[in-house]
Amino acid sequence: MLLRGTAIVSVLTLLSRLLGFVRDLLIARLLGASLYADAFFVAFRIPNLLRSFVAEGALTSAFVPVFSSSLAKDKQEAFSAFRRVLGFLLMLTILLSIFGILYAPDVVLLLAPGFSEDPGKYQLCITLTKIMLPYIACVSVIAMINAALNALHIFGASAWAQVTMNGVLIIGALCAMAFEPERATIILAYSVLVGGLVQIVVQIPSCLRAGLSLRPSFNIIRRDVGEVVRLMIPATIGASVYQITIFIATLLASLLPSGSVSWLFYADRIAQFPIGIFSVALASVLLPALSTASANADSDRFRRSLADSLRYTSFIIIPMASGIWVLALPITELLFERGAFSHESSLMTSYALKALALGLWATSCYSMIVRAFIARKDTITPTLIGLASLLVSVVASLLLMGPIANQGGAIVTTLSLLQMKLYTVLPWHTGLGHRGLALASSIAACASLLLVLSMFTLRIGKFPWRVFLLSTVRALVASVIMILFLEKLVAQCGSALIACAVAIPAGCITYGLACLILRSPELSESLALIRRLSSRA
Repeated sequence: MLLRGTAIVSVLTLLSRLLGFVRDLLIARLLGASLYADAFFVAFRIPNLLRSFVAEGALTSAFVPVFSSSLAKDKQEAFSAFRRVLGFLLMLTILLSIFGILYAPDVVLLLAPGFSEDPGKYQLCITLTKIMLPYIACVSVIAMINAALNALHIFGASAWAQVTMNGVLIIGALCAMAFEPERATIILAYSVLVGGLVQIVVQIPSCLRAGLSLRPSFNIIRRDVGEVVRLMIPATIGASVYQITIFIATLLASLLPSGSVSWLFYADRIAQFPIGIFSVALASVLLPALSTASANADSDRFRRSLADSLRYTSFIIIPMASGIWVLALPITELLFERGAFSHESSLMTSYALKALALGLWATSCYSMIVRAFIARKDTITPTLIGLASLLVSVVASLLLMGPIANQGGAIVTTLSLLQMKLYTVLPWHTGLGHRGLALASSIAACASLLLVLSMFTLRIGKFPWRVFLLSTVRALVASVIMILFLEKLVAQCGSALIACAVAIPAGCITYGLACLILRSPELSESLALIRRLSSRA
């Protein structure tokens, strides 16, 4: 069930990501790494940051264990709990959207204080923020629906909704081509809002099949809603650490040369590809599986599900991260270098992409292990680990990005003073600019993984070390062989298109052969799954 569900979600997510790259290609062609692109990406991150606080991170983490426990007892009561939590979610997100619109100038100033130096960029970002803030309510409802459907073993609805979202944004970007940059950016912002509404509509057939009603209940003074809120309070901090890290990186990037925000955004889009098509898909299937096992006190199934998820994380993510490292520049050139996106932007984006690739495996493994805590209704431990990771990210960013030019404002002044203090204590600081911010993100991911591994034995019990380490070592050895081969192969290619067209299939074949020699069980199990799915199709 774990592998089959992951395969279904991964295929749909792959389609969504491919459409996402088409979308990003069009946006890069339209806006490049200009002030319009910087304003759009910062404004788009504001609803995404709030979404992490109340939806995909905190609420989902709190809701799935409660919903799974209710399903094990009474299915109809679980469905009623879904409607009550949905009503609570709508009230919360609509309220947040209203306050965000009212205080949009302050929110933008908090997220990107460097924009205040350019009044045009600052005002445009405020306008875009007001347009896109209601998107938080749409995407929060989608996350809630997806969590319930996964618990009912109906997979892929959310990934299909994301496919439609990217389709709407592609249409919006194509329409925006006919207008000057500022108006085109505003059209893109409205496309985000329309896409959010369309996402909800395409979820309706799956909900009808599952018997879920999307009619919210505002009778929220109930035990199940209270339990969700209780679990959600610490999870709000812990599950939002990634978005808070992005917030700090955006703030610091806004203090660097123009284009830094966009270079980091485009690099992150590519780096998130393996996480999006596999890690997020696996984690969305894993949490209901672990929650059900925990609710039924089935410790063997609990450990087996976690071990399987970690085995496949190493098997898939390590070679994908290795391939991104080798092909960082050709991939960036192929995807984005056209129109307003110059070769210099490709080069700067590839530097950040290499740094982000170093943390992909740690990020994915952490995502799997933290699901074990959440499934046992422990959201405090992930919160503490998240806060420690955030501290590591801030310190590493200040040490690696280079000196901050103090442009005023309480946050910038505080960060500047903290950086000067760190410089006096730690002599190995450097000035890597936006590359330093990307590298800091990878360092923080590795720190998170070490911490969650340390806490697992203390809080939960025996960790499947042998399975985890063997699969990781096999994947590392096979990936090193692949890297050595690809570096020589890419050096012979004359263009980005040829490099990607030749190196990607060659890398897959090389990695597969190396895994065959190393007798990787994940390879044989994956081939068996593909044969089963093909025969059913």
